[in-house]
Amino acid sequence: MLPLFFVALAQAVPVQGPAPVREEKLLNGLYLIVNEEVVTQGELYRELVRRGRTITNEAERQRVFAESHRDFVRRMLMSQAGRDLGFPTDRIEAIVGDEVKEMIESSGSAMDLGQALQGERRDIEQFREERKDYYFSNLWMRSIDGSSTGVGGRFHVDRFVPPSRLHYLYERQPADRIFPSTVQFQEITITVDQAGSGQKARDMAVELRSRALAGEDFGELAAQHHASASVRRRKGLSEKVEIAALARARPELAPFFEGAAVGELTEPIPLRVGGELAGYQLYRLFARDRREHPEFSEAEVQDHLRKREQTAMGEWRRDVALGAKYEAAYIWPQEAAKREPAGEKPEAAATGAP
Repeated sequence: MLPLFFVALAQAVPVQGPAPVREEKLLNGLYLIVNEEVVTQGELYRELVRRGRTITNEAERQRVFAESHRDFVRRMLMSQAGRDLGFPTDRIEAIVGDEVKEMIESSGSAMDLGQALQGERRDIEQFREERKDYYFSNLWMRSIDGSSTGVGGRFHVDRFVPPSRLHYLYERQPADRIFPSTVQFQEITITVDQAGSGQKARDMAVELRSRALAGEDFGELAAQHHASASVRRRKGLSEKVEIAALARARPELAPFFEGAAVGELTEPIPLRVGGELAGYQLYRLFARDRREHPEFSEAEVQDHLRKREQTAMGEWRRDVALGAKYEAAYIWPQEAAKREPAGEKPEAAATGAP
């Protein structure tokens, strides 16, 4: 049950939009309650600023609120469910503490890390809480989707997909689409705050591009100059990413990722947040992987199909379990309790529901 104090406060404080309001009492007003966990207007505002979201009209305000409701409620319910499994909190705190120590070492000092996080609109304590929420959510998801017995999870890992199912999946689509084309890239982002002005950020990006073309290691340049500490640690290198997903996220970069040769660099590309110039970026194509006409007999083909089927089933199981959490939770305001329906169960699935 929600304490009466929270109910009274919720009734007394009107829901405010995430516009940049300076009045302290508005920022401290309630935005959302999930069970007994509270999100204030100020927390919502800081989250939207961190994501680079802006609101210019009523339609945009309603859309941002709807998206924020779903995102906040989903994250809070999964984190709460993870905590309810009974996994020792001190072990999670130790893991997060080790992460913070590593970040401080790689940043140079706690002050340097604090400054880097400040650029992302958060401090070290907020980062700690976010990471703890992540680990608790992950514990719950793995116990539900069958990828781990987990704490309070399944008695066994039940993600077996029979060979007949794999052959069915192989036959129902063109073979050359089984493995989507992927790329790895390296990036350097120079922000306006980092350089001092938009022109200085561009000049710095141009200089770094010239140095890379002259033979300097792009990864080392990224490790020294990228605005984000986490990207500096991996020398600007991304994971393998599907070209189609990149084209959806950054359509202006699609021609480069589709046609560039390995090692090729972009020109400095403006980075805009909320319509305002935030900095400039450089991209270097690190690797390309394009598979054509693989045979079903190849072990890699079957492994890929198996993992894809397990992913689809895991997502469905989590959606169903999360739906039950929605039904059982106290969520205020009432419109925040609305959720998107779970997707359809994968056809002829090899494993059962949670």
